[in-house]
Amino acid sequence: MIGHVLVTLEILLVVVMPLLFLYLRGRWPLRTIVPCLLILPVLWYFTYAPLHELSHVLGTYAVGGKVTSIRLLPSFWLGEFGGAWITPAGLTNSWQQLSMTASPYILDVLSVVAGMVFLRRDFSENPFVIGLALTLLCTRPAFDLLCETIAFLIGFRGDLYHIKLIIGSFATWSLLLASIGLSLVAILVVVRRFGGPERFLPVEAST
Repeated sequence: MIGHVLVTLEILLVVVMPLLFLYLRGRWPLRTIVPCLLILPVLWYFTYAPLHELSHVLGTYAVGGKVTSIRLLPSFWLGEFGGAWITPAGLTNSWQQLSMTASPYILDVLSVVAGMVFLRRDFSENPFVIGLALTLLCTRPAFDLLCETIAFLIGFRGDLYHIKLIIGSFATWSLLLASIGLSLVAILVVVRRFGGPERFLPVEAST
């Protein structure tokens, strides 16, 4: 029960609130941002766990292993927050296990860096396109890093626990804190980039 409450708070804090701040600062019309706020968290749900698990798959095959079973989507609507997984095989060395286990977090960092570069450009003024890019490139990896770190902190023996066994506690926590810090800075930079009192306001017709 406590775990479910924590995950819900993490979703609100890391996924929903950045979108809300983005749209309120951007001054888009209400009729355009309400559908975005309803649709984008749903799209986040359908991409978060699959991208995480498919990263494990890629990390497994990249070092010569194989995957014997996979489930990409937990049943969140049933109160299930940890029901996605893969079962790897053929990973006999610690470096192979590290590749499989750490691959989602490598993707997270790469996504955040790509988001900071991509979203600082004038590629679109469409609120849905901007919100989707923020969700996929910044808030999705930020949630992944934060959620897994909190689970690790309260004793869950998941990915980060096994990474710690391979590279040690100091290296694990140093990389985690740096990655979380980078992802939060990226969200702040992007929200501020698309905000401002004059941005995206309709241009008045000249008289």
